[in-house]
Amino acid sequence: MPARPVVLRWESLTKKAFDRLDRARCVVLVTCSPLEVHGPHLPLATDLLEGEGLLARTLRFLPERHRERTFLALPWIWAASDVVPQPGSIAFRPGTTVRVLEDLGRSLAAQGFRDVLVSNFHGGPRHFVAIERACERVSQERGIRMVALFSLMLSRLTGRGSGETLEDVIGALPGVRRADLAGDTHGGLLETSQLLALAGEWVDPEYKSLPRVTYESWLAQAQGGRERPQRRGLLGFLDMLASFRGNLRFFLTETYSGAPAGASAELGERCLDALGERAARAVAEVLDGTLPASACHSPLWRYRHFMVHPAMVRLADFLLGFRSPIA
Repeated sequence: MPARPVVLRWESLTKKAFDRLDRARCVVLVTCSPLEVHGPHLPLATDLLEGEGLLARTLRFLPERHRERTFLALPWIWAASDVVPQPGSIAFRPGTTVRVLEDLGRSLAAQGFRDVLVSNFHGGPRHFVAIERACERVSQERGIRMVALFSLMLSRLTGRGSGETLEDVIGALPGVRRADLAGDTHGGLLETSQLLALAGEWVDPEYKSLPRVTYESWLAQAQGGRERPQRRGLLGFLDMLASFRGNLRFFLTETYSGAPAGASAELGERCLDALGERAARAVAEVLDGTLPASACHSPLWRYRHFMVHPAMVRLADFLLGFRSPIA
């Protein structure tokens, strides 16, 4: 494999070094994820480390034609919503995320930067849709390409674009059974494995003795084992709210969902490589100009007005029975 692209840290540059950059050829990288509880065993920066790790693996698999670009990494941004409601998690309104990233994108565009990749590894819908919202506005207003990488991956790994699903990709890795992935959504097998690969010294060895805990098993008990059929339109949105309400109740008492005890650094490396390889294909299309920023949205983009509009956020919190600590 060719040499890895060189990544410069924004905060490490002098003014002299910064002025030498060909900003039109730079790709600015930034990770926007929360500081959030991930079980008793993972660091609060888990999603930030994974978001930055996804960017690093993406660059590793970029095709040769883009490797000569300058990649400029900004410090973490940890303004995020829909965090696990436990002490240690820091919550922001979706609108705050939108405004922070809008200001960032506009500032970069004013300085002559043309390409911005915003990474994330937090599955809170109001967070990643807020990132999409900011990227869309800046891209349209300033004529640059500002793309939400996590949402782009969601669009590719839901069986709609490439035909692959995340379960297909991860379930095919050596050492993984598809049954292992059921309910593995937060601080479980995959996230623990990725953190062992990315920052193993930050992982508490207690993970090896943690039992399997899932939202789905909790929900099945709450509903008497019955599954509700999937619906569309307004009913589908109400079902989604019901799912959020259930997740909220679950995470008021639990701090992870999955089976972290089976995690390993080797599995984490395989997972990061699999995701990075697919992300690199998509990013190459963006940089080639064959994939417009408007085509990089997640499946939940259709609900963006419900996700980020302040009045709708307050209404959703009311319907969820959630009292925001920052309201």
